[in-house]
Amino acid sequence: MNRVSTLPNPHSNMHVITLGACLDAQAEHVLESAVYQAQEAQGRHILLNLQALTTIDSRGLGKLFLTYHHLNRQHIRLSLVNPRPMVREMLEFVNFSKLVRIYNSMDEILTQEQPVMETLSVHSSAL
Repeated sequence: MNRVSTLPNPHSNMHVITLGACLDAQAEHVLESAVYQAQEAQGRHILLNLQALTTIDSRGLGKLFLTYHHLNRQHIRLSLVNPRPMVREMLEFVNFSKLVRIYNSMDEILTQEQPVMETLSVHSSAL
């Protein structure tokens, strides 16, 4: 089952969408709905947690590309986290990793994003 949850960070507007085991034609609408919910909640950075994802077909890959382009036009960043080795290889093979940052863990995201969030909060308080 796919779900949307917000990362517990007061400076963050990141939303996590955890995908189920398969990203195919049947899961497209669930992903689309989850992305829409994150957008409605004013998310500026959407993370797709791929930890449980074991199967992705051409329709699923196509949906990832369409989702990236849709969010990019809305100035919303998309990142992937926790892909299994086989899924990561497939994403790299189709050059998706050149468009979207792929993180190994949620800790890696929080570590790398924290300095950016602190800088943004400093600049906004200086105004």
